[in-house]
Order: sequence, then structure tokens, then C-alpha cells
Amino acid sequence: MPEEIVGQKITLKLLESKYFDEYHGMFSSTVRIILGLPETATLEETRDFLSKTVEALNNGENSKYKAFYCVFDNLDGKLIGALDIREPGCKDGQLGTWINENYWGSGRYQEVLNLGLKAYFRSNDIDTINAYVRVANIRSLKAHQKYGFEIVGELEVNCNDCYEIVITRDKVLN
Repeated sequence: MPEEIVGQKITLKLLESKYFDEYHGMFSSTVRIILGLPETATLEETRDFLSKTVEALNNGENSKYKAFYCVFDNLDGKLIGALDIREPGCKDGQLGTWINENYWGSGRYQEVLNLGLKAYFRSNDIDTINAYVRVANIRSLKAHQKYGFEIVGELEVNCNDCYEIVITRDKVLN
């Protein structure tokens, strides 16, 4: 996967330690609640999680992550979200994404999906990717469906009722 992917509205950059504090600042309580995570996390907890992720990615360890990108807005240059792609069969789904609520409804999320998934399918011999979206997160479900994801089932993930959604290589690359 490339280190940087530039689009019209956003740029994806591989996670680096210099982004940790900004990541923490934009990973708001609103986003955390919608994702079904605890409402708060300390800066140290965020740094620790991200540091372990970078270390695993850089050392080629058996990390569940295949790629972890920070999403930057091309207008103001701010980190506004993240996209991570995990190994097939990961208990949390293969695709994880979030965008700070101040940037919702502007087309940035569709571009995040488009850039990230095209890069993933071009660099991996895999036919599908899945994600889990909380049933209560209707906005996210609609955004994924708009991009082309389809609901294939319902399940419980980390004590949350979720839809399993899937998109194919052909839908993304054609």
C-alpha cells in the first residue's frame, strides 16, 4: 500500500508518531460513541494504542493491520479521521473508518472509501472486504451503501448489534 494517497478533498497518509496528538484531538466523544467505544480516552491511552500499531506495522509482526491511514483534509490540512484495513477474518471486520463530525456530509468519507479501497484491492489478491457497522449508526450504514457495500448479515461485535457489510473488488475497481 502506498505511503500517501492524494485525492481532491482528502489525503491518506500512513500512520506516524507525529500524528498521534492530532489523532487524539479529532477522535471526539461523538465519534467514539457512534463507534461503540468508551466516550473518553486519555492522550496517553491514544498514544499507547497508536504506538503499538505503528510498531507492529513497521516491524512486520503478525499485526491484524494491513494498513493504517490518517485522513487529512486538503483544504485546512487537519487530520480529520482514519482508515484501517485488517486481515481477512479479523473479529472486528476488515475495514475500520471514522471521520470527525465537523466534516460529515461533505463527500470526504466517500473519497476516503474510494481511495483506500482502490489502493487495497490493487495491492492485494482478494475479492471482498467486509466491515461491521453498528445498527444504531444509520448515517454510516447509508454512506457505505451509497459507495456500494451490501448488508450480508447481522451479528454482535463487542456487545454491539452490527450489520456485516461487504463490497467486492469488481465494484470498487470497475
